[in-house]
This record gives sequence, C-alpha cells and structure tokens, in this order.
Amino acid sequence: MTKSDKFRLFYSLNDYLKDKYGRKVRKISVDAGFTCPNRDGLKGEGGCIYCNVDSFTISSENSITCQVTERAEKLRAQGIDAFILYFQSYSNTYADMETIRRRMEKALVDEGIVSIYIGTRPDVIDAEKLQYYSGLNGKYEVMLEYGLQSANDNTLKVINRGHTAKEFADAVRLTHEHGIKTCAHIIFGLPGDTRADMMRSVELCVELGVHSIKFHHLHVVKNTPLADWYYRGNLDLLTEDEYIDILAEAIGRMKPDMVVARLVGDAAGDTLIAPLWTNSKAGFKQKLMKYMTEKGIYQGCRLDNSL
Repeated sequence: MTKSDKFRLFYSLNDYLKDKYGRKVRKISVDAGFTCPNRDGLKGEGGCIYCNVDSFTISSENSITCQVTERAEKLRAQGIDAFILYFQSYSNTYADMETIRRRMEKALVDEGIVSIYIGTRPDVIDAEKLQYYSGLNGKYEVMLEYGLQSANDNTLKVINRGHTAKEFADAVRLTHEHGIKTCAHIIFGLPGDTRADMMRSVELCVELGVHSIKFHHLHVVKNTPLADWYYRGNLDLLTEDEYIDILAEAIGRMKPDMVVARLVGDAAGDTLIAPLWTNSKAGFKQKLMKYMTEKGIYQGCRLDNSL
C-alpha cells in the first residue's frame, strides 16, 4: 500500500477477503454454548465493566448445526457460497478439548466454509488446543481473535478484565508458533487510558505481528457497571471527532499488510445508552476516510521503522 492508493487508505477485512478468495465471503456467527472465566468465578464474577451479563443466554450445544445450516441457506439465496464460521459469543476456547472438538465438528457441516474465526481470551488457550486448531488450518484458514482491549495493565484492572497484557502477548506468540493467524480487539476511550496508552496497544499488536485488529470505541450499555459510572457522571466518553482522530493515528501506525477488521463497535438491540453517534457504520467510515484524506494519513504512514 502506498500513499497514492487512495481507495485503500486502510486495508479492510473486505479487501483482504477479496484478495484471498476472489469472491464474496460472509460470516456465519455461531453461539456454541461457551461461557467466560470472568463471569463464572474462575477469574472473576460479573464480567468486564462494559459487559451486560444479565442479557447473557447460553445456546444449547444441540443448536449449533441448525445455526450453521440455516444461515448458510439464507446466504446462498443471496448468491453467496463462501463462509467464515465465526465463533463469536463469549470465550470459545474455554472448555476441555473433548467439548471443543465436539462443538467444532457440529459446526463444520457445510462445504462452503472456508475460514474459522474463534473469539476468545488470551488466558484460556494452551498448546493442546492450538495443536487441534493447527490440524484444521490445512483445510480452513483458522484465526484466533484475542481480546486485548488495552496494553495498560492498570486499565485492565479498572475494567475488571482478569488478564494482563503479557498474557495477551504470550498467547499471540504461542498461537503464531502453531502457524495460526491472530486478530486483536482494542477498545479506545477506556477509563484511565491516555492517548499514549491507546497507541501503545496498537504498537504492541504491530510488534507481535498480529494479522488484524478490530477497533471498538467504548460505549455504555444498559445494566452494566459502566452504566452506573455514566449516570453518576464519572465517565468521559470520546466524541465522534475525538475517536476519528485517535483511530486515524492508530491506523497510521499499523503495517500496510495488517487488516483493519473493524472500525467501530456496536451494541445489541436497544441496549445502547451512549454515545449515540454511531447509528450508521457506513456514515462513520465516510467521515473517517474524509478526515484521513484531508490530513494525509494512510495505513503505515506513522509506522516507526524500528518496529
């Protein structure tokens, strides 16, 4: 990517999938019935401060195959026949190997599946699990998505995250040793995080060689500790312009071949309390691209050559 590639101010997930597969690829989200060590007492209870645990429902393991086949059928009706199997809900490596293998087999039931993306935490992965996923990596592209959120351990404590930045780094390195790609989740605007902290989170991902980053802005949803902070006036949220400025700078620090897998977060249903500036992801993307163009920012332009 060069500065002249105006149509690629950043390398999006759609760009990557088009380059890799040459056709439309869509995600099939699967709730495989996993939970989280930060809400069942192993690491903590109540989850992260921004997470609405009251709304958590765990799907039956027996529904996995139905979820996949029904969604694949709907996508085929739209002319799409290549799918990413996305284990999205909760920590999808938080179980014993027998359970993980059984639930994966229940999901791998369609010949159109080309990739497997697995959302999880860095503190619930190990070599045995990665060896299993490595075995799938020949037929499918396997991606482990790890929640980092912040590289500042003090911030991680404040948000009740339950793991450290070092645990994230160790998990990413171990995953790469098994030949599996990684995606990092980062939240901008967390309580206590400075702009320097946010940039450090991105720089850590660059240093580790993660494949892609999903960026989220901090948003407040109903029935969370964060909502209590907000109503008490103890929370400062980023404005849209502030987030765009920070995000543009972050993208500028990414290597050109890294994938920007998400630009902005969202909330389920009517649970969002604040901020209310993200009604249209397409509109947000246009504002970001306009800002980056005006400022002469493009992916990699801020990259420290020493990294």
